[in-house]
This record gives sequence, C-alpha cells and structure tokens, in this order.
Amino acid sequence: MRGLNKVTLIGNLGNDPEFQKLADDISVAKFSLATTETFKDKNGQPHTTTEWHTVVLWRSLAELTEKYLQNYPNRRY
Repeated sequence: MRGLNKVTLIGNLGNDPEFQKLADDISVAKFSLATTETFKDKNGQPHTTTEWHTVVLWRSLAELTEKYLQNYPNRRY
C-alpha cells in the first residue's frame, strides 16, 4: 500500500540553501529551517522552544528554492 505524508513547516532559514546538480541533471537543494513554539506552562510562565529541521528538496522544488530563497533578505518562510 502506498502512502503520502504531507508536512508544512513555517520558520526561519538557518543558512543559505546549498544546491547540487546530480547525474541526469537532477537538482537537489538542502537547507536548515528553525521552527519556534511559544507556550505557557501550568504556572503561566512563557517558554519558547526552537527545533531545527534539515530540509532536502528534489527536482522542480529544488529549482524553485534556488530561484526564490538564495540570498533572500527576509529569511522567514
């Protein structure tokens, strides 16, 4: 049985994406993305946690990343 997982991450780029062209002209983009969650504990004290994600995109998504995210001044996505 085939499945599909869909994940939406909204956060801040940790660095400029890295781009590669593999055999058969396949594009790959890799970058780190920080997502932040702010919450209050049972005592009402605010806390913030940040998680880092390594994102790897292939083919047309990698090409869009190279076009729009490289050296982009506003790093929130």
